[in-house]
Amino acid sequence: MSKKKKKEFSLLLPTIYLIILFVITTIIYYTRKAYNYNNNSKLDNITYVSNGIFNRSIPIINIPDTFSSPVPSDVNIVRYFYNSGSDLDRKEKSIVFYENTYMPNTGIDYAKEEVFDVLVTFDGTVIDIGEDELVGKTVKIRHNNELISVYQGIDNIEVHEGDIVFTGTRIGTSGTNIINKDLGNHLHFEIYKNGVCINPENVINQKIGDI
Repeated sequence: MSKKKKKEFSLLLPTIYLIILFVITTIIYYTRKAYNYNNNSKLDNITYVSNGIFNRSIPIINIPDTFSSPVPSDVNIVRYFYNSGSDLDRKEKSIVFYENTYMPNTGIDYAKEEVFDVLVTFDGTVIDIGEDELVGKTVKIRHNNELISVYQGIDNIEVHEGDIVFTGTRIGTSGTNIINKDLGNHLHFEIYKNGVCINPENVINQKIGDI
């Protein structure tokens, strides 16, 4: 190589180093950005709690894996799911009376004088939002191929058909309907397994694989 070419190459060398450094820095930046985005997406809707150990706060991931109640803890059941094997007192509290007709209750009813939040009982997809003259506004959520939860007589619906929702998400608020007019402000809650209604009390606090 001639002295002239060597001199030209030595002058270009710093520029080449800068270009290589820029390319490497750009690759690292976008790789880290993509990694952080994917990790953040996976951690959406995860509840974090902190445990103090030696005065240090350590984040712990808490992912609910059981069905929870569709209402806050201060709201009580006022009408139970009808089971032919229950005692007489329980049966009396699981009958719906409408237009001189007695009907077995196909879910459980929660009531409170004040309006309360209606919550998603387990992760799933909103498959239907409707309104019926007798039962009022209804939201249906599919949790897997077998299980569907139904929330009837609710107001101020905050979810939409097709939404992916998570345990504890607010669906709306309690309301009223015609068929359960005697209950006043309440929520009627049902669980279906393979199209058959089952007792929601046997589902709450259970893992989805055990139902």
